[in-house]
Amino acid sequence: MSLRSVYERAPIAVQNLMATGYGLRELRRRHTGDFRGLTDQLGVQQWWTEERLAADQLTRLRSMLTFCGTRVPHYRDLFASLGFDPRDLRDLGDLALLPVLDKEEVRTAPERFRPVEPRDATVAQTTGGTTGTPLSYWATLDAVQFNYATYESRSREWAGVRLGDRTASLHGQPIVPLGQERGPWWRHNLAFRQLYLSVYHLNQTTVPAYIGALERFDPEVVVGYTSAVHRLARHLVETGDLGRIRPRAVMVSSECLLPAARADMELAFGCPVHDAYSLGELVAYVSECPHGELHVSTEYGVVELAERDGRTEIVATGLINEGMPLLRYRTGDVADAAAPGPSLCGRGLPRMGSIEGRLDDVVRTPEGATVGPAPMSLAFQRVPHLRRAQVVQDSTDELLVRLEPGEGFGPEDQDFLDGELRLRLGPSLRLRYELVDELPRTSGGKERLVVSSLGTEDPSASEQQ
Repeated sequence: MSLRSVYERAPIAVQNLMATGYGLRELRRRHTGDFRGLTDQLGVQQWWTEERLAADQLTRLRSMLTFCGTRVPHYRDLFASLGFDPRDLRDLGDLALLPVLDKEEVRTAPERFRPVEPRDATVAQTTGGTTGTPLSYWATLDAVQFNYATYESRSREWAGVRLGDRTASLHGQPIVPLGQERGPWWRHNLAFRQLYLSVYHLNQTTVPAYIGALERFDPEVVVGYTSAVHRLARHLVETGDLGRIRPRAVMVSSECLLPAARADMELAFGCPVHDAYSLGELVAYVSECPHGELHVSTEYGVVELAERDGRTEIVATGLINEGMPLLRYRTGDVADAAAPGPSLCGRGLPRMGSIEGRLDDVVRTPEGATVGPAPMSLAFQRVPHLRRAQVVQDSTDELLVRLEPGEGFGPEDQDFLDGELRLRLGPSLRLRYELVDELPRTSGGKERLVVSSLGTEDPSASEQQ
């Protein structure tokens, strides 16, 4: 029996203990060793001048390119074919001598992006972003720690949040079994002082219970998917219960933060909302400072804004993960360049304009729940022989699931996916599957995970092509 099966069959009190055990393990992995030294150094470097940060980034880039050219099969062959020598790198513009890397190229041959022996200890991960395209990747333990040090020094500290603050989380882990029809729809991770609320059980019927749980928990910070936190905020605004939950900060990510949603959340919770952008592949980190500006962490990765089909796409080169380096990686996400001029906060970190991300629609269930693209993408991540997926919704009763199968895809893969989708969408929504040779794209060449004709919750949202 798998650990997940044991968890789902256990009493709620035991599930809370298991969640706390997971938290203790993660605390050791993330925060031991030189974690405090990393956060302190990143805190100092944010105030460096633009010129000093650029010089530091160039040094880090040369080091990563040299590692790739000598240890990573894909880049060793690529550099040889191009006659590219990292020692000749003069500035960041020379990165354009390398081709842009598509996710599909990594997905079809992931081992070629891993260093040859000897390898450092790594953690296996899976990400699908918001495209529904699963990608396996490996991260060194040092990269994992650097990632959380960046989160601590460039997101939490900027939001006025400290380690150990009571945290209410609304992310995509299925911490509450789908078959549970009665509350509570949350679990406690005492190691993190965390109340983890299920985004899959959040709907019009259950939202008052969620608000009550948050009021009792009295979080100092609320973090999670934008759509889930916004749903709670809308309920507070509509009912006039604006004083019930008063965290010091709200921190959202993984989905596009629209101005109307930000306004709702700031009104409902009475505190600033902080946005952030990163990828599971550990290639870029962008976070919002107290002055509302988005800053790129130059130690983490090199971010380029490249024109593609008339839009400005984020192309990123990771600098922290030697477990699976990705150079000039096409993220599929769209952003605007920052307005010219110095930053309002005085930090030397480069700025970015608004991040459009993938403004996908949400899936609506007969029970009244809405599931955004970030939690939806988790359903497809662990399907081993699936290339791409897309869901199409024209009614709240049925969902068309288009699958672009890879080699070896069979009925057992579809059955596994069906279980993953049921975990997130509930039992009532009919699922109709269609195998296709290639998923359709929008007129702008964009791959969309969710295509819906039912509209969006945010009146300011419009379909992005």
